[in-house]
Amino acid sequence: MQKTYYYTDELNDDFAGTHIEAKTLPADYEFIPKTKRWKVFRFALYKLFVTPVIKLVVLLSSTKVKNKKVTKPYKKQGAYIYGNHTSYVTDAFLPTEIAFPRTADVVVSPDAVSIKHLGKIVKGCGGVAVPSDISGLKRFTSDIEWAVQNKHWVAIYPEAHIWPYYTGIRPFGSASFKYPAKSGAPVFAYTTVYKKKLFFKKPKKVVYVDGPFFADESLPLKVRTQKLRDEVYNAMCERAKLTTREYVSYVRLTDPHIAEVLNNMQKKKRKPLFPRKRREMRAFAEEMCERYGYVDVTDLDKQTADNTADR
Repeated sequence: MQKTYYYTDELNDDFAGTHIEAKTLPADYEFIPKTKRWKVFRFALYKLFVTPVIKLVVLLSSTKVKNKKVTKPYKKQGAYIYGNHTSYVTDAFLPTEIAFPRTADVVVSPDAVSIKHLGKIVKGCGGVAVPSDISGLKRFTSDIEWAVQNKHWVAIYPEAHIWPYYTGIRPFGSASFKYPAKSGAPVFAYTTVYKKKLFFKKPKKVVYVDGPFFADESLPLKVRTQKLRDEVYNAMCERAKLTTREYVSYVRLTDPHIAEVLNNMQKKKRKPLFPRKRREMRAFAEEMCERYGYVDVTDLDKQTADNTADR
């Protein structure tokens, strides 16, 4: 039986489930430190420990990266790579696998560096936290540009939020594509799709790499940024069609109160809806709909019916 997530906002709903309280980054926060001492620390951690571990994880896991050969001609320079965000763990190491032997910097949310004593480790592994407010945006942009100029590969998840095992590509904006649109650096897309396993319920992950994509410098900055975004988005959407296994289902509701309650109830039960609970859940949904003015529960009822049919 599938796990079900209920959502109302494709752009802002997050199902990472980390429950980490993000700290506000200080005004003098260094997004990518450049001191010699830090470079030695990062080399020791990233090159000598993290990279070999990730290579081993990729080898032993069911994750396969295909078409990585398209990146080979560009491994002597910096680049940007964009991927769909469907896994908390896998998405952390994919950029390193794709960028190898180049260093990968991964743009992450502030909560990734908010864990006490582990923030520096995440940073040393390539995590670059987005600024907490607009005051840090200039330094963040400068550090990202410095990284690419120094032959790092910068990985960005434009969907921003994690949706585990999601099989589509959620809409995302063009803001993060302004960096390669200005610099002319090559851009690659990597798309995680899910394939059915013969004897296991959990699907295997196959990652397809596409590109390179380049900004059309004959166009104004805003136009070429949007065009670059569209090319990457379309490539990812085409790859997403190769999915053959939906392990987690997502149901869209129009009222966030209902979605939140249903998601919380599933967390407590740790299991999908049972047939004997279907009537009670239907009554609950109707009560919530009446209370909050939401009138269409067709999706919820259909999803419940699908779950019970699977049994």
